[in-house]
Amino acid sequence: MHARVLLAALTITLGLATATHAAAGQEHPTRIVWTQVLDDEFTTARIVSAHPDGSGFRALTHPTPGQFDIDAVISPDGSRVAVERDLADGSAQIIIVGADGRGEHVVDLGCVDPCAADAAPGWTPDGRRITFTPVIGPFDQVNDSARSAVLHTANLDGSGVRRLSEPGIDGVFEDYKASFAPGGKYLTFVRVRNRDIKAAVFRMRPDGSQVRQLTPWRLDADLPNVSLATHGPTKDLVVFETFGHGPPEGSQQDIATVPATCFPLADCTSKIRYVTTNGAGPATSNNPSWSPNGTRIAFTNILPPPGPDSPPIADIWTVQPNGKDRQRVSHSPQFEFRPDWGAAG
Repeated sequence: MHARVLLAALTITLGLATATHAAAGQEHPTRIVWTQVLDDEFTTARIVSAHPDGSGFRALTHPTPGQFDIDAVISPDGSRVAVERDLADGSAQIIIVGADGRGEHVVDLGCVDPCAADAAPGWTPDGRRITFTPVIGPFDQVNDSARSAVLHTANLDGSGVRRLSEPGIDGVFEDYKASFAPGGKYLTFVRVRNRDIKAAVFRMRPDGSQVRQLTPWRLDADLPNVSLATHGPTKDLVVFETFGHGPPEGSQQDIATVPATCFPLADCTSKIRYVTTNGAGPATSNNPSWSPNGTRIAFTNILPPPGPDSPPIADIWTVQPNGKDRQRVSHSPQFEFRPDWGAAG
């Protein structure tokens, strides 16, 4: 998410047991975490967890009023969850909490003025470091963009901060949401082009080299997640949402896939396949995340408000990569979104 959009959204926007193989399509226990909004004003939200069939529901974080927990990501071993906590003053910090809801703590990444926020956490493949994007002001670049908002990594205690994004892009592009392929041979991420606030899915090596664009700017692709499957039809397949900064008139957002192995961009564009086809709506599909074995995708399904004084309806669902066999995970009347699917600790 573009830094200015991120900071504007700061104010608005795991029970552990065995999931059934039929419901989850998994050989081992898995779980899904997501954000559950707690008030009609969208100022407070927590992270919750459940089995892929919706059972074993549990709250993981306990924010105070005005704190908005979002972008939860399960560690590779399933024992912890990294979360972005948006604060009422417009700043954001990274917290880590145990998969059982214990041990919640802030990771001190040294974000002090002109740093405005630590955003969009993730994990390196070994689970020993987190990925994140420090948003550094002042916001005096094109379209009021940040001086810098690019990918970094750090130890779990906040020490050892290192840059992950390639050099020379600060103020022109912003990078978020690192997602590593099995073994860490490459990672995918979303890059925002500041001059027109368009986003695209990219991939690169962990050393910042061999940067390749996988989706066209016109698709405004966001929130990519690469499959952890090591064989089969979803190996090296990236799932993402279209029109991350809002769909054009007459369209809605959808979930789609693109192979991370494609090249050049024209080849990638020809290989994009849609998981959902919402057309003009009214439904919209967002926030995709692969199951650990790459057989299903968790996502947010959003429907318009049922009445003039009601919020939109948003729930967590799962679906096969071919768009078939939709299964509902959450059933709360509260707005629920941004799922991540991972191993059970």
